[in-house]
Amino acid sequence: MSQESPLHHALQLAVAHRAQTGMTHFSLDEPLPSSAPDLFSNDYLSLSTDAILRESFIHQALAAPQLFGSTGSRLGTGNSEAYNALERKLERFFEAPSALLFSSGFSANSAFFASVPQSDDVIIYDELVHTSCREGFRMSSARDALYRFAHNSVASFEDCLQRVLRKHPQIIHGNSTVFISLESLYSMDGDFCPLAEIVQLVEDLVPAGHAHIVVDEAHTSGICGPNGSGYVSLLGLNHRVHTKVHTFGKAWGFHGAVVLTSPTVREYLVNFAKSVIFSTSMPYTDIYALHCCLDVISSERGQELRQSLNQMARYAHKQLTNALRHVPDGILCLEPSSSVVENSGPCSPIIPIFTPLAQNLADCLLEKGYGVTPMTYPIVRRPRIRMIAHARNTEEDIDSFINTIVQWALRQDAGPLVVRGVEGRYHDVEARARL
Repeated sequence: MSQESPLHHALQLAVAHRAQTGMTHFSLDEPLPSSAPDLFSNDYLSLSTDAILRESFIHQALAAPQLFGSTGSRLGTGNSEAYNALERKLERFFEAPSALLFSSGFSANSAFFASVPQSDDVIIYDELVHTSCREGFRMSSARDALYRFAHNSVASFEDCLQRVLRKHPQIIHGNSTVFISLESLYSMDGDFCPLAEIVQLVEDLVPAGHAHIVVDEAHTSGICGPNGSGYVSLLGLNHRVHTKVHTFGKAWGFHGAVVLTSPTVREYLVNFAKSVIFSTSMPYTDIYALHCCLDVISSERGQELRQSLNQMARYAHKQLTNALRHVPDGILCLEPSSSVVENSGPCSPIIPIFTPLAQNLADCLLEKGYGVTPMTYPIVRRPRIRMIAHARNTEEDIDSFINTIVQWALRQDAGPLVVRGVEGRYHDVEARARL
C-alpha cells in the first residue's frame, strides 16, 4: 500500500488526533517497566509468578500424553476427554449445572449476548459493563431493545425495569425474556455491584422464568466466596443468578473463561455461538494449567492468599485516604465507593486515583519502574490511574508508592502545602506550579 494512500493518511490522522487531544494513546513497542513492585496488574493472588504453581504445571505437562494444539474447534477434532473433565471439575467447584470453556472472557461475554437473547427479548445493562458485553449487544437479535441504568444505582435499575415492563408487555405475558447484564466488581471504579438488591427486584417484578440475570465475575473469581468461587457464591445467590462468567486472566494468573449456566443454554451456545463453532479450542497446555490454577485457588493455600490480598487492600485504602486528605481534589483524589462487602467482607483490590494529569503522573511513575497505564478518554470519562493490591504486596510497597504520588502531587500545586505522609510524618514542600 502506498504511504500516501487515503487510508494511510486517515489512519495517521486518527492516531495523531487521539494523542493531541489527551486521549489514551497506546504503543506496544516497549513493555511496561517491572523494576518496582506490582501495584497495577490484575494478578490479584500473585499466581502468575508463583513458583509452586509453576512446578505443579511442569509436573503435569511432563506426564501429559498430549501437550500442544487441540487441532481444531470443539465441534471438530478439538474436543477431548481432557476438555470435558475440566468442565466437569469447574461445574463441581462453582456448583453450576453446566460449564462451557472459552478462550477469553471477551469471547465468552460477546458470544453469550450475540447468540442467546432472541428477537423479542430485551437487554438491561449497567452503564459501565465491559466492552465485551456491549459487542455482544451490538450483534444480538435483541439489539433494538437495549436499556441502560445508572451505574450501581438500585433506584435507577428499578425505574428502568418498570419502564421496560410497560413498554414490552410480552415479558409479563410470558412471551419473551428480559436479560440483565451486570459485573460483580467493576474494574475502573473498583466497586461491588448491589447484586442482592437487584436480584430481589427482578424476582419481585418479573414473572418467574422470564428474566435472565448474567453476572460477569472477571474481577471476583478466585478472590472471594467459598474457596474462591466468587461474589455470587459469597452472597448465596448461586441458584438465583442464571448465568455467570468467570475469567482466568486475573486472580487465576492465566487466561481463558468459563460460562456457567443451564444445560439448555450451554447446548444452544455450542450450536450457535460463532466463537465456539469457528475457533480452534484451547491447547492442552491451557487445560493442564487451569487444573493446576484451580487446585491452588480451592486449597488452604488459596485461602491464605485471599486473606493476604484482603489485608493489603484494606491497608491500601486506609493509607491512601489518610495521605490524600490534604491534597487538593483538583490534583489527586479518591471517591467513596462500595469497595467493601459489609465490614467483614472482601475489600476491593482496585483503587481508582483520580487526577486530571493522569498522563503526567503515569510518566513520573514509569520513570520509577512502576508498570502503570493512565486511564483517560475514551476508556473512562474521568482521568485516573488505578492502584491494585496483590496478595504478595507488602505494607512497605504500598507506603513507598503512596509517598511517591504524594510528592508528585506537591510539585503540581502552587505555593507551600503541608501534607501528612503515610507513615505519620509531615512533609513541608515548596511546590512548583505546573497547572
